[in-house]
Amino acid sequence: MFTVIDMINHYLGYINVNVKLKNRIYTIIGFVGNFYMLYLAFRFFENGRWVRGLGFIAVFLIFLYFLIMNIYFYFTTKKAPFDISPKIEKLLGGKPREVAENENLRQRLNQRERGHRAIVPLTGIFEKNTILPATIKSSQREIHNINQLAEQMIQNNFAMADYEGLSDDEILAHLQESNETELYAIGQGIPFPHFELREENGEANIYAGMNQMNLYRIGQVVSVGLSNYFEAKQQYQLYLAQAVLIGGQRKFAGRSSLMTEDSPYGAKIQMAYQKRDDTPTQTRRRSY
Repeated sequence: MFTVIDMINHYLGYINVNVKLKNRIYTIIGFVGNFYMLYLAFRFFENGRWVRGLGFIAVFLIFLYFLIMNIYFYFTTKKAPFDISPKIEKLLGGKPREVAENENLRQRLNQRERGHRAIVPLTGIFEKNTILPATIKSSQREIHNINQLAEQMIQNNFAMADYEGLSDDEILAHLQESNETELYAIGQGIPFPHFELREENGEANIYAGMNQMNLYRIGQVVSVGLSNYFEAKQQYQLYLAQAVLIGGQRKFAGRSSLMTEDSPYGAKIQMAYQKRDDTPTQTRRRSY
């Protein structure tokens, strides 16, 4: 029985599903395994081996408690009664209360500071109906450039890698309510301070940097809408509307707490378009 459960658990590791859904599956599998342990306990009782039977009963009750906690955590939005998880976390080296309160205060201040910051896109503002989805492809060298630029943006307080000022408890609540699988430290993304599109040697390359003097090539435009860049350009005048820094460190829900993982930064772009038969007075672009 335990071999079958272990095999199921092993193969679940290869399936790319929502973390919350995967933990629900683990909880159900845990119940099956735990009641099999109860069955073994009664078998020991039948054979007169009372000490081992009572040992299995004790382990069954301990596992049952934590499985019930998992039901509250992964299947409902209610707070579990008699939850000893905070005490266990403290015994295992959790953050002291004063440290947690100081971090929470810092996050609140950062959140307030973020509220006063308004980022105006370098290229101006485009109406939504003039925006097309676009895809950017970055080589290993260009990914290195993006990560180098991300460090500069964070050091200069242009990007705030503080999970939008949320505490770990708030992040967990947000993930459960939204059914999202992860939250990145920089949020959904931060616009690069300066970015531009250059057509070079038959390629549409994107450059970004802290200013116009120091630019890094961060990728190549692969497609605009359903066409590649140069095919789309035959029908439309194309503009680079936005280039955004994405990725980096992220947090996601583990079995009992948040897990943190570092991943490389990336870039996301949006293109604005205007039909070539439009006159200049019909353009919807407003520059600042």
